[in-house]
Amino acid sequence: MGSGLARMSTNRVEASAPGKLVLCGEYAVLAGAKALVAAVNRRVVCTVERRNEADWSFKTMGYFFQSSHTIEELSGDLPHDYPARFIMHLSTPTALPRHAAVTIDSSSFYRQKQKLGIGSSAAVTVALGSALAALNEHKLDLKQLQQAHRSFQGDLGSGLDVAAAYRGGIIRYQNNQAEPVGLDPNLQYRFVFTGESTQTSPMIARFNRWRGETTPSSLAALISIADAVVEASPNANAFMSCIQDYIDALLRLDQDAHIGIFGPGHQAAMGLAQRHRVLYKPCGAGGGDMGIAFSTEDGALAKFQRDVEEQGLKVIQLEISDDGVRVRTG
Repeated sequence: MGSGLARMSTNRVEASAPGKLVLCGEYAVLAGAKALVAAVNRRVVCTVERRNEADWSFKTMGYFFQSSHTIEELSGDLPHDYPARFIMHLSTPTALPRHAAVTIDSSSFYRQKQKLGIGSSAAVTVALGSALAALNEHKLDLKQLQQAHRSFQGDLGSGLDVAAAYRGGIIRYQNNQAEPVGLDPNLQYRFVFTGESTQTSPMIARFNRWRGETTPSSLAALISIADAVVEASPNANAFMSCIQDYIDALLRLDQDAHIGIFGPGHQAAMGLAQRHRVLYKPCGAGGGDMGIAFSTEDGALAKFQRDVEEQGLKVIQLEISDDGVRVRTG
């Protein structure tokens, strides 16, 4: 490719990354257990375009925000709710153009202005970081993106959400390592939104304070069962047996740690699930946000969905996204 085409190809970059949902292993993964994580077909789309003049401009959709900053201001102490704060966690001033326009569209991660809780900050990190790197014909690897996200989040979290956004598909995640896995096609599931958005960081902080430097018995049990669930994922019947044990163990941990994983919406969905021989659990930190219902029986999830929506909860139509981060230049 000639130099003129190369310059043109890096004037504008569009990158996208999927959201995620934790199928099992939440909290246990923070103590070294295996987790099962699915990338889902809602994507954050980031565009970065060089400009010849003016400051860096930011426009976001989903989380609605607009701002502009000089390149010097980007490395300063911006308010916590400014999306522009992502930039210096993902790049350095010397690697950035002096003038650029950034758009971040996470609108598919919201329902009626409520955040679904499917990993928007991780997807933004992966998409925006990949776009900024591609602007200079570079590429950030998973480890670099995880480090950037941890820095942005105040060193909380396991990095599984970034791994899912980066790789796509269903992954087994443990100690910063991600490997693709599959689910038995006989395993059926539905995703439920509780109608209440949750801030993940305070939930993890409560878990960390409770745990300290120890491994309480309820956490040790959750770790053991989480590993068993992941290993059972190729067999639907084995998976259903293990996920029941996992739900029970997660309930015990929540009772011991007083985290609030099983908020009112999740409790309501669990009660309805029991009527239909369906197994239900929160996805991720819990409290509100999303949950997942599992079954191997034909028709059970349709009945569960009907009752859930009569209760005022909402089944969200999501599919597994095989694609992780995608980058397009030019």
